[in-house]
Amino acid sequence: MILGSDQAKVSNRALGETFETTVYPVELFGNTYNLHDTAGLGEHSGGTVDSAKSVGNLYRLVINLSHSGGVNLLVFVIKRGRLTDTIHKNYTLFYHAFCDSKVPVVIIVTGCEDVEPTMDTWWTENEQWFTQAGMSFNDHACVCAFEGTKGRNRDHVRESLIAVKQRVIQKCAPNGWKIVCHFSLQPGSMKSQNLPKHL
Repeated sequence: MILGSDQAKVSNRALGETFETTVYPVELFGNTYNLHDTAGLGEHSGGTVDSAKSVGNLYRLVINLSHSGGVNLLVFVIKRGRLTDTIHKNYTLFYHAFCDSKVPVVIIVTGCEDVEPTMDTWWTENEQWFTQAGMSFNDHACVCAFEGTKGRNRDHVRESLIAVKQRVIQKCAPNGWKIVCHFSLQPGSMKSQNLPKHL
């Protein structure tokens, strides 16, 4: 949706499609952002994405990003529905364990096209459960990411795209957070000037 094309591999099948992190550069209002589409976590044992391997890949991603400007924003995408233990564990893993609770995080809730009177009503009615679970966010957006049959959700998708882009631009930290590395670097080996933002 953000890219405006079908570059990213997605699926509504029972098994995951994303096996490893893929980066998609995108320009929003003159600024370059690198969108990192990460592997799905929390699948059952028969899933196509091995959770242990995915966690290792994600940690290596954070390490690698620490060498190229850091992490500027976490975009936590979930499907509308019940707050599950898996959602809570993934939040804890990304936000607290990997990023030391120091990176801005926004939650994007998909599948909200049927919520009345507005898509955002879902968050108004459910935010308290996330708060009680210790999950805090810098912002949120309830969206529709699929146009549906004959484009019946086209207006919702257009509205959602604007909402997501606004959250990225407004909440993305100007300076990327970097994990503390326990090894020395040569002076000047890491330069942050003019580096793209990572989310």
